Amino acid sequence: MTTPAHDDFFDHQDLEALRKLFDVAEANKNSDGFLGEIARVLIPFKDSCVRQEYLDQLNRELSTIKKHTYCKIQRAWDGGFNNFQDADNLFRLERILICLCIYLREASFRGNFIVQQSHGFYPLLNFFLRNRTRFSEKSYWAIDFYDDLPTLIMQAEFHSEHAIALAKALPSIEIGKVQEFISTKDEALSKIESWKAEFEDKEKKVNALKEKLDTYTTAFNFVGLYQGFASLKEVKDQALVWANKRFYLLGGLLVLLPCSELIYALLNIESLKNNPSIIGFIAFPTISMLVILFYLLKVCLNNLYSIRSQILQLELRMTLCQFIQSYAEHSKTLKENNKEGFEKFENLIFSSIVSTDEKIPATFDGMEQLTSLLKSIKS
Repeated sequence: MTTPAHDDFFDHQDLEALRKLFDVAEANKNSDGFLGEIARVLIPFKDSCVRQEYLDQLNRELSTIKKHTYCKIQRAWDGGFNNFQDADNLFRLERILICLCIYLREASFRGNFIVQQSHGFYPLLNFFLRNRTRFSEKSYWAIDFYDDLPTLIMQAEFHSEHAIALAKALPSIEIGKVQEFISTKDEALSKIESWKAEFEDKEKKVNALKEKLDTYTTAFNFVGLYQGFASLKEVKDQALVWANKRFYLLGGLLVLLPCSELIYALLNIESLKNNPSIIGFIAFPTISMLVILFYLLKVCLNNLYSIRSQILQLELRMTLCQFIQSYAEHSKTLKENNKEGFEKFENLIFSSIVSTDEKIPATFDGMEQLTSLLKSIKS
């Protein structure tokens, strides 16, 4: 079932009123006099009229009627601001019968057809035309509106934008083109309405795409931030590899140097016994080399821990970037609910990369004194 738009002339209130009016007709079909006659004429049209599709058709085909609110079906029930009483069933049925004839007249006028005996609504229109003098005084205005409807339609068409544009164009165009315009007017208007509906549909789709693109733009911004951190991490990973190699090299030299001295001493123990001064000659450069290697190893280890700390922080930022989009959408609510936690998060994600986050192991604490000693000797 088609749902009418919110700005349609006939809406769900008119449908409810139409049901009530036909219920009144059912209740009074056996009544005497004019009330019973109207009720019996209306009842056969219940299935045709009490439908949303019928109101949708009226909304599409009628335009002059829509300029007069007293032609709404709801007014046939309440008479305008509940002027009808419960006993005014005759006035209600008169009003709806005449209104149905009014709707039929505009539809036939605009559709360029005559309501003949083969037409489904012919009995209704025929009853109205044959008994128009029997209607009550309260219904005279509706009968007058039925008579004046063709004039109202012509006035509306004559003063429409299309008619004014045509009148201005007449002096400069051929009569054949005017005839062509008249013959194709309805088709052109139908195409315009179709284009308008299509444009509105396209506009909705474009707005929906715009909202999605805005979301994608935000997502891609964070993807770019994530890729920036990933690129920086690749550099740090490569630096970590070389730092490890330097550390292991220096550690190996630190072990290899005293071992070499020990092997040399064992192989030449007899010579060293005969000439003990050689031991001091060999030991002094060895000790110096060990001090230097310890210093370099400390520097290398410091650099190693610094790189590892930076990689850990980069990985943390990369992890946060994976859910920051949803976080940003709800940041206002989160900030109101947990301001302190929100500020900590922002401080972390936008803080600079520090060189280290922990101290060097205590094994090398004594190297600080050796470093100070070497600086004093150098000065």
